[in-house]
Amino acid sequence: MISERLRRLRRIAEFAAERSGDYVELIGIELSLYRTALVATLISGVALVFCALGTLGFVSVAAIVSFWDTDYRKLAAWLVAGAWLLITLVSLAISSRSAPKGSPFNELSRQVRLDTDAARSHYAQGHHTR
Repeated sequence: MISERLRRLRRIAEFAAERSGDYVELIGIELSLYRTALVATLISGVALVFCALGTLGFVSVAAIVSFWDTDYRKLAAWLVAGAWLLITLVSLAISSRSAPKGSPFNELSRQVRLDTDAARSHYAQGHHTR
């Protein structure tokens, strides 16, 4: 019983040792892909913020100034503030959608699970034939 368990552990250790090079390579690939997506998201988010703030700042001032000498000055100011709130919420939604999903090691985790299942299956087949 103990010798069988030791043999099983040795087979699993050998299998993991054979696959460790693949795992290291996969970690590098996944980190690179994750970093690329994260950098692109950050750069586009910062560019969006600066462009939107500049443009909308001038549009806001222009809208309030246009109504300055009318009875609608306060209404125009509140509508501009509401528009800014709406823009903020839309920006938040866009930013949340474009962020990388999951952890950077999803594929590695999946591959380890598949290999573990394969090792267990291999052990079960070898165990039943003896």
